[in-house]
Amino acid sequence: MSWFARIEQACAAFIERTFAKTFPSDLEPAQIARKLVTTMEARTRGDDGHMLAPGLYLVYVSPDDFTRLAEHRAYLEREWAELLRDMAARVGVYFFDGGPNVEMVSRESIPAGLADVAVASDVTISIPNAPALTPPKRYHLRMMKGVPAYGVYFIDKSATIGRSEESDIFLVDPSVSRNHATLEVAKDAVEVEDLNSTNGTFVNGERISGLRRVVSGDVLTFGNTQMRLEARE
Repeated sequence: MSWFARIEQACAAFIERTFAKTFPSDLEPAQIARKLVTTMEARTRGDDGHMLAPGLYLVYVSPDDFTRLAEHRAYLEREWAELLRDMAARVGVYFFDGGPNVEMVSRESIPAGLADVAVASDVTISIPNAPALTPPKRYHLRMMKGVPAYGVYFIDKSATIGRSEESDIFLVDPSVSRNHATLEVAKDAVEVEDLNSTNGTFVNGERISGLRRVVSGDVLTFGNTQMRLEARE
């Protein structure tokens, strides 16, 4: 049985709640959501004991369907990505190069009412006339000191850090405030901001106040948790 089968019920509930009743049509975003989940499952690979999935997914639809869904494009891409992120979290999957990111693309060869899903590596290998993609630089935080002793936390545009379970990067550290800091990806760097935490945020050993621009290789400390910012090209 597929490793993804044990969360099929949760996946179905998320899809129905998010898409199916909102977009009743020949090409339902719920159908695309299921294809995205299937594609992620099929393309997930193990690496050093970790399950790694592609970070960029392309949803090809007909020009007519693209036009019909265009006004909802940002919402759909965000919700599709959130679905993949949620499903991956349930089974301990990381994404290559951060992510996941989903992009809907119009393609003449796709019949109306159908959709095709590809990952970024498929585009360069087997899909002709695919649009040129220049993915932005992506970053992750690598645990140096803290719990768990080893961990890599990807940053998708922005991330909240704290002891609250609602944080994007949830740290099990009593010295970390519930809402401790935020990270925002900027051009060729990341901006970190302390949120008036009790024990402070440090960059390379220096306590910061307000925004601080950090680059790959900088060491960030939140309470007693120490992490290194790393870029992935």
